[in-house]
Amino acid sequence: MRVNEKIKRITQDTLICGIDIGKTKCCARFCDYRGMEVYHKVWFDRTENLDAIGCQITAAMYKENKTDIVISFEPTGHYWLNIDKYFKDCGQETVLMPTYTVKQSKEQYDQNPTKSDPKDALLIARLTSEGKYVKPIERDDIYQDIYSGYQIYDDIQKEINRVKNKIHVWNDKYFPELEHVYKIDSVSIKPIYKKQLIPSEINNMELEAFIEIMTENNHYAKKENIKKLKELCKKSNAINIDDFSKYEIKRLYERYEELVKELEEVKSKLIELASQIDYVEKLVEISGVNYISIVGIIAETGDLRNYDHAKQVIKMSGLSLKESSSGQKKGKKHISKRGRSKLRRNLKQIGIALVKNNNFFLQLHTYYTTERDNKLSKLISINAIIRKFTYIMMSIVKTGESFSVDKAIKESCIFN
Repeated sequence: MRVNEKIKRITQDTLICGIDIGKTKCCARFCDYRGMEVYHKVWFDRTENLDAIGCQITAAMYKENKTDIVISFEPTGHYWLNIDKYFKDCGQETVLMPTYTVKQSKEQYDQNPTKSDPKDALLIARLTSEGKYVKPIERDDIYQDIYSGYQIYDDIQKEINRVKNKIHVWNDKYFPELEHVYKIDSVSIKPIYKKQLIPSEINNMELEAFIEIMTENNHYAKKENIKKLKELCKKSNAINIDDFSKYEIKRLYERYEELVKELEEVKSKLIELASQIDYVEKLVEISGVNYISIVGIIAETGDLRNYDHAKQVIKMSGLSLKESSSGQKKGKKHISKRGRSKLRRNLKQIGIALVKNNNFFLQLHTYYTTERDNKLSKLISINAIIRKFTYIMMSIVKTGESFSVDKAIKESCIFN
């Protein structure tokens, strides 16, 4: 919805209920379409039956002779979800007030920097009357499943990174030569961690015995790498190790393997869900775009068919441009970063992958960075690639057509 449409939504018959949400105690205040406070403030407990606040809203509507209600609240953590569900089940409209809008408008009405729950509740109601609210993302059925599943996928990915970082630390202290030969995710490194081998032990082994250990469950292990590692162990600068430190690497690697297995299971389920959405199949046909990247976008945006224009997705991701200009001074443009960071991250990953794997986007990137009159830096060019992809993505979603390189070339400036 545009700002004018949001303002028109608030009529003389509309009662606005602004709620400041806390972990337990919440405060609700009411105003009319002009932002004038009506009725008295209401306190209620979020963890108890919400019929109490529901009855108060009904009483306020009856007293003020209003036939329409809009309930607005700041999305505080996860606490707002229960309240949102309750009012939607009651058939009442809920909207969200962005946290940044509330923060920047704190002194607008009373020129006072103080903060309190009743003040924030009234401020939320007044800002809603001015059309500064946003509609919450609607996720039903498969889209809710994708959202929940992707949160788990993202958490597992973060935990894998944490465990890998701990393994790196262990290697740096007790086996600094190891990563000169093998990467942590290499299959060949497994015997070293499982048997808790350290440089001094490897150095004291016969070469044949070490090769036998390394190739016992991996017949494709390269003997050249095994010999190289044994040679490096002769002059190792590892610090002395105790029994618990040896146990630590076995525990860390076993946890790493468990997490990788969990990640693959969740990933396969997410791909299976995403495959049921018709436009996903057409999007992954583009070279450089994979299922999990599209899953990440859908998890943050919901059904892409609910958006009228690609600019809405760009703005939601925080990739819309901003500049500070005044008078004769024209400032540089930067991305706003006001939006969903996970969506922005997924789009950036897609942008980098497109430049690496898609010939059309590679040529576009080359044009932006080397051939046009006002050359772009590589990072800004990637942002331009992302914008181009977002327009293409939304076109595919809306029309149901597959990506056409010929059409993209025809509409591109690089071949004109």
